[in-house]
Amino acid sequence: MHHPYPAPGIREPFRLNPPGARGPGRGDPEDLAGRRDEQRDTRKRVLLVEDEFLLSAVLSADLQEAGYDVLGPCATVAAAMNAVQSEPFDGAILDINLRGELVYPVAEELARRRIPFLFLSGYAAINMPENFRGHARLAKPTAAMVVLREVRVMLGAKS
Repeated sequence: MHHPYPAPGIREPFRLNPPGARGPGRGDPEDLAGRRDEQRDTRKRVLLVEDEFLLSAVLSADLQEAGYDVLGPCATVAAAMNAVQSEPFDGAILDINLRGELVYPVAEELARRRIPFLFLSGYAAINMPENFRGHARLAKPTAAMVVLREVRVMLGAKS
C-alpha cells in the first residue's frame, strides 16, 4: 500500500544502478566497455568521505546521476587517507566526524596536494580548526541540489 506521506527524513526512493545500466547501446558488452572507459576519461571523480551508510548511498547515487564518478565512500580516516594517497580524483566531500575520528588530517593532505574539497557536516565553523573555518562547508542535512551545486563550483575552480 502506498502511503501518501513519506517518512520524515526520506526525501524520495533511490535506486543504485550498476555501471552501464543506463543509456543507449546497453546490449553490446564491448560497446559498453568502450563507453565506460571513454566516460571515465572525461567525468570528474569525487572522493566521498562519509560514515553514515544511508547518507553515503544517497550522495553516491546523486553524484552518479549528476555525471560524476564516486570514489568511496570512505567511512574512516585511514580509508580516506589510503584513497588520497593511492587513487586519482578531482575533488572531495568530507564529513568531519567519522565514528569519533576527525577528518582534518585528510583535509590537510588534500590542501597540501591542492585538491579541492568541501566539508559536509553538522559541525559549526566555530568548532573547526581556524585554518579550515573559511573553507567551503555545508551543514547537514542539505538538499541534494545544494550539494551538487557546490560540487560543480568546487570542481569548476580546478578545471
